[in-house]
Amino acid sequence: MKKIFLILLFPFLVAFQCDDDVDSGFETTYLVQNDSSTNLFLLNESGQFIEINSQTDIAVGSDLNSVTEPIPPAESFLFNSIKLYRSENENFILAYSQEPLEDGLWSLTEPVMNRFEYTLVITDADLD
Repeated sequence: MKKIFLILLFPFLVAFQCDDDVDSGFETTYLVQNDSSTNLFLLNESGQFIEINSQTDIAVGSDLNSVTEPIPPAESFLFNSIKLYRSENENFILAYSQEPLEDGLWSLTEPVMNRFEYTLVITDADLD
């Protein structure tokens, strides 16, 4: 009798088993990589300056998506522009601006399966 009960119960248990890997969300991270010879300052959406030292990068945000596709920078709700400044005599001078965001200027990689990164590389040639 127990075997029959277990055989009938098994499909029910399998049908309601949770699988953590299915539709768990896929992350897209946005990076600014400062390959210039100048320390730059990112003006974020809340009006704060964040320093990006020469030859370093920072993450400016990340988005989650319910499908296995990256979210291009222009479609992200995290920010709608990128403004980078340099410091001269204690003043911030606009050195680079991308408004609206241009997806073609960002490079896409997938460093880990289903984790995407868009990177904006800034060189001396990009600065005003």
